[in-house]
Formats: sequence, C-alpha cells, structure tokens
Amino acid sequence: LTCCYSPSDVQKFCRVLSIRPAELFGGEISEPAVSPDELVKLIREECRSRGVTLEQFEDAVGWRLSACIEPPERLLEDMTVDGLQWLCRELRIDWRRAI
Repeated sequence: LTCCYSPSDVQKFCRVLSIRPAELFGGEISEPAVSPDELVKLIREECRSRGVTLEQFEDAVGWRLSACIEPPERLLEDMTVDGLQWLCRELRIDWRRAI
C-alpha cells in the first residue's frame, strides 16, 4: 500500500471506507493535520535552516520534490506514501499528520 499508492489515493480509499487515514495506519495523532501548503513551507524552511538547496534536500529525502511542490497539492498526488514518510522524517513531523 505505501509503496504503490499516493497519499491522495489513500485519502480517497479512506473516504469510501468512512475512516480517517490515520486509522488505516494505526495509532492516534494528537497534533493538528499538516496541509500541502504547510508542507511546502516546511520544506523551504528546512532548506534555509540547513543551508542547502532544494536539490540537496531532495537527495536527503530521496524524492524529487521540485517536480511536485507547485501547486502544493501535487505533493500528495505525485509521491507515494513511502515518499511522504521519507519527507516527513526529514522534516521531523509525524507523516500521518500530512495524510
């Protein structure tokens, strides 16, 4: 599931099942959700704080982010759930907040 489907696909799947995506992956999340716009903002802030380019940050994440951050909604459409997990690990946030 995580290597084949995008977060957007998982959201659609969960709507059909009438569950939240976090329920599908287990565990409760106490922190608020993170929107695609907020993810892009966090990516840019992380690049600034590390003093790296977006391309260098992409190497750390293992995903070509520059191809899917404009518009921000593409992040959840163009990457897999695994990609989102890798991104959120680098941003130090629970990936389930973004799904």
